[in-house]
Amino acid sequence: MSYYYFAASLPMLTLDQPPPFSVEEFRHQCASHLTAHDLAAMEALLGGTPTETAHPFNRRWQTADNHLRNALVRTRAERMRKDAGVYTREAEGIDTAIDREVADAYSRPTPLEREKALDCIRWRRLEAIGGLDPFTAEAILAYGVQLTILARWARMDKESGASTVNSLVERSPADEENKS
Repeated sequence: MSYYYFAASLPMLTLDQPPPFSVEEFRHQCASHLTAHDLAAMEALLGGTPTETAHPFNRRWQTADNHLRNALVRTRAERMRKDAGVYTREAEGIDTAIDREVADAYSRPTPLEREKALDCIRWRRLEAIGGLDPFTAEAILAYGVQLTILARWARMDKESGASTVNSLVERSPADEENKS
């Protein structure tokens, strides 16, 4: 199904700009425009929990996300000299480019730049899965996930980041071992 009016009414998203509206506002808009099948797929995506859905976009996105997460696990495990196999997820197919892209992201000098590079990878994957026609359900679903990425960046600020770092630094290794 095509969503000409709805898609045309949505502002363009770019990774370096704040979201034009909240994820909740977008959910409300979707409820008025999407079919029940596409709305269920959007709710699964925006809910943040991977669920089995019959929607082809969700399956393709879950596969792409699993490939990315597995590449992250392999990269982190290699740096820590640990076995990555325990932490990898099942993913159909093979994505040979993702390891190279993740390695490039991890070559960035700061954690912030690494995180931005990883979100760039997600963004490009979403654009590819969403397709070239901006009026399709797939494009609208990709838009929803991209909006969640922007919303995450909008929630970040220096004060909360510094607070998180300080709380992690204040924990001693003995505290962590006692929790286990």
